[in-house]
Amino acid sequence: MAIESRGLTDPGCVRGENQDRILIEPALGLYALFDGMGGHQNGGLAAELASAALRYFLDASGDPLDVSWPFGYNFALSADANRLVTAIRLANRQIWQRSSQELECADMGTTVAAVLVNGAQAAIGNVGDSRVYRLRGGELVQITEDDTMVGSMADRGLLTAEEARQHPMRNVLTQAAGSQESIDVHVHEEALVAGDVLLLSSDGLHGVLDREVMAATLLSDEGLDRCVERLIDLTRTAGAPDNVSAIALKYR
Repeated sequence: MAIESRGLTDPGCVRGENQDRILIEPALGLYALFDGMGGHQNGGLAAELASAALRYFLDASGDPLDVSWPFGYNFALSADANRLVTAIRLANRQIWQRSSQELECADMGTTVAAVLVNGAQAAIGNVGDSRVYRLRGGELVQITEDDTMVGSMADRGLLTAEEARQHPMRNVLTQAAGSQESIDVHVHEEALVAGDVLLLSSDGLHGVLDREVMAATLLSDEGLDRCVERLIDLTRTAGAPDNVSAIALKYR
């Protein structure tokens, strides 16, 4: 079994700067997407800091017995899930410290959506509103949690899915890496089966395309490379008001 991957990021049709970043490290089994926020290029900096922190820690912690755990160890999770959560929390700490030290960086932060694959096991972590979906049996299911005010209202039954999608405050985050000193990382563990596709996306993509369109695109016979290209193209055709990023992983 092996993972096939493809990732693309695009500035979209409106914004002059791309503050999204993607990270594809097959040797580490690491695939991550970051949607930076903050003016004057600070969003891009936050995304780059987070990307570097994840890559560094997950490279350094290959042997879980030979690594320190600065935030403790959750024995209810696998070693890889603990590694991923720790890496995201370290990214948050680094961005928060940079924001505290430099006034011009005070408003920066980034979403994180990350997958760590080891054999047929995937640890999935996120903070913010970038997402990870799983396509299996023709059905595309979101397996991450959105840290948004509107998402919280929808979870409590105060909004329908369609109302949440159209709500004017749908992009207001309740947390992101670097936005506060301590964050709660959402973590999920998934046993992969042959043919599974995992899709990581920024809200610039899933906030524009219907889930049915995303699923149909991934189910096409055009190959993974073309599927990701088509997701970006379809978003641009629809106006792409934000930066657009996607990473697709297929477990064979």
